Amino acid sequence: MEEKKNWFGCYVGEALGVFFIVLFGCGIVAVAVLLGMMGDLWSIGATWGLTVALAVWAGASMSGAHFNPAVTIALALRRGFPWAQVPPYILAQILGGFLAAAVLNLQFGGLIAAKLAALGVQPGDPGSQLVAMIFTTYTPNPGMVGIDAAAATALGVAEGWSKVSVLNGAFSEILGTALLMIGILMFLEARSVNSPAAWFFPAALAIMVCMIVVITAPISMTSLNGARDLGPRIWALVQGYGSIAFPGPRGDWWVGSIAPIVGAALGAYFFDYVMLPFFPRPPVPAAKGAPTPKAAPAGAD
Repeated sequence: MEEKKNWFGCYVGEALGVFFIVLFGCGIVAVAVLLGMMGDLWSIGATWGLTVALAVWAGASMSGAHFNPAVTIALALRRGFPWAQVPPYILAQILGGFLAAAVLNLQFGGLIAAKLAALGVQPGDPGSQLVAMIFTTYTPNPGMVGIDAAAATALGVAEGWSKVSVLNGAFSEILGTALLMIGILMFLEARSVNSPAAWFFPAALAIMVCMIVVITAPISMTSLNGARDLGPRIWALVQGYGSIAFPGPRGDWWVGSIAPIVGAALGAYFFDYVMLPFFPRPPVPAAKGAPTPKAAPAGAD
């Protein structure tokens, strides 16, 4: 008799997985923003990749390790994940991100206050996204590319809005999440000649995440995951960042939360209709009761 699935345990697993992703991933962003350490793209990309790998190793047995609303919806669209479970999965994921942001605020609270004071801004002021970027994402990356012209002039930092539009950010997230979803389905596909062993899947995924971060972080801060963005964004709102949190200084909250859903769906359809048809076909099982062919005698022509 098949064991009944414990869906509550799945929700706990999803919340824990996103908690670890935000705790370590946004934690390294906090170290880079507040202390100026580990600020190059490669180190940040590698950290995010390792973070995702650790979360999958830890949580796959509990929930299947979606850890991302975009992945959950794509799996419902293309792999038969129950639609009834999509809302609770997403809520659990967002909760995990929110709680991790709260823990990070406890961990780095003094340094956050000092950074705001050094900039001469309060949470919610124009330019305070230079600190709020610890928790959530903006287009473009405020630290790497810049912010709006008025705030940039007042704070003596780079202006970036004229160089990267909100639509550029949306495209970055759609592209990055499409690549992520293609990678997930490709690594899980049994027909792939390079399909990794189950234990190695998280490591392969880490490499994919690392490379995506390198090309998308300057443009959109590499959300790829509405729970990673939305949960901490809600925490930033609670902390008084106001419109810097919602709707964002450019009204761009949806770039990190909604655009990844579009990207993951496109990636899943691309894999299924463009790539998968050219994978090796699975062997056709013999019909029930059909005789098994005998091996030819040694030396027979």
